[in-house]
Amino acid sequence: MLDGDARRHWDRHGWVVLPGFFPPRETDDLLRWTAEVESWPETPGKWMRYYERHRGEPGTKQLARVENYLPYHEGLDGLFRGRRALELLAECCGEPVLLFKDKINFKLPGGAGFGDHQDAPAYVDFGVEHHVTFATPADPFTMENGCIEMAMDSCQRIIRPQNPDGTVRADEMAKLSLSPVLARPGDAIVFDAWVPHRSGPNRSSGPRRVHYLTFNPASAGEHRAEYYARKRRLFPPECEREPGVDYAAIGKQFNLANPFD
Repeated sequence: MLDGDARRHWDRHGWVVLPGFFPPRETDDLLRWTAEVESWPETPGKWMRYYERHRGEPGTKQLARVENYLPYHEGLDGLFRGRRALELLAECCGEPVLLFKDKINFKLPGGAGFGDHQDAPAYVDFGVEHHVTFATPADPFTMENGCIEMAMDSCQRIIRPQNPDGTVRADEMAKLSLSPVLARPGDAIVFDAWVPHRSGPNRSSGPRRVHYLTFNPASAGEHRAEYYARKRRLFPPECEREPGVDYAAIGKQFNLANPFD
């Protein structure tokens, strides 16, 4: 599913953008279904809603992320685990893949960005070395609303020097060139979990919503249930938290470069 230019870009940089991957009808479904998930209430034991503190309005919070939503939405599950998406990911991974985790980052107006980071450090102790993420926006990516920025020529499978919060150190990032990804709804972005990336704050008046579906090679086995069982225990959504527990400390692995508590 990758033409020559896309294949070369993937092999060199560890990420690739495929404009118009989803046809208009599926893109319309994606937008409608994203709004449905956004409206879901907090429900312990099911999907996981996370919030951030609004930068411009101290003391208020707004939705930042929903995770573990595919089991509860048949349309989105069929879209992201459909034939075309899985064939693309298998081509990028070199073998068939299994779903590892699923999330929507909402980044509503005033929402904070995500610092320089790699995804791999959050996953390495689940016994899987390689992950690929399929991302697709529900809103156009712009510099103003904090589009994702991907590092170039940096898909080596190494954990780069980190700050205490899990972000990649500034001196290490200074060695890299980053490219903004100005994608649109219906586009597909695939990237390797080792590639450093970031996004800025949303300074626009609209949301910047994007689905991230992370997969691992099928040969590594099924780890999604294990991942979410551990995350729900160590870094649960607010509606499942116990008073007095420092989840920022015990759940550090699951909160790399995130803007929420």
